[in-house]
Amino acid sequence: MFVNHYEHSLDSKNRLVLPAKFRSKLGERVYLAQQGSSLGVYSEAAFAETTQRLLDQVRSGETDPQARLAFAASTVEIDIDSAGRITIPQRLREIANLTGDVIVAGALTHVEIWDREAYESMEATLNNVVQEQFKAGGTIN
Repeated sequence: MFVNHYEHSLDSKNRLVLPAKFRSKLGERVYLAQQGSSLGVYSEAAFAETTQRLLDQVRSGETDPQARLAFAASTVEIDIDSAGRITIPQRLREIANLTGDVIVAGALTHVEIWDREAYESMEATLNNVVQEQFKAGGTIN
């Protein structure tokens, strides 16, 4: 499970150092994909599970078949270098508006990379959602 969040910055070559606690669970190669206003970072196993879930949803009619193309076409395979960095391609940096300071956040099954300002602006909303869920029944579904 990926939990907690960390403040980092892109370097001049658009590389990002992934937190050591995340790297140990991600492995040497990751899949970087558009995830709404952020980028999702998946281990090979988590990417396979996510892909299988998407394919099942397409087969059952829950999801438009074009979703698999959109997801696959926006995803890149990236090796983590010996310093624990990944290079984020320009296209994905633009999608997530990543220009400098970022938040690397655990999202339980994967990691998300957010523009710092965007993350901070939604953080209060996230906290309220969690509080309301616990008040309503004590768990998050």
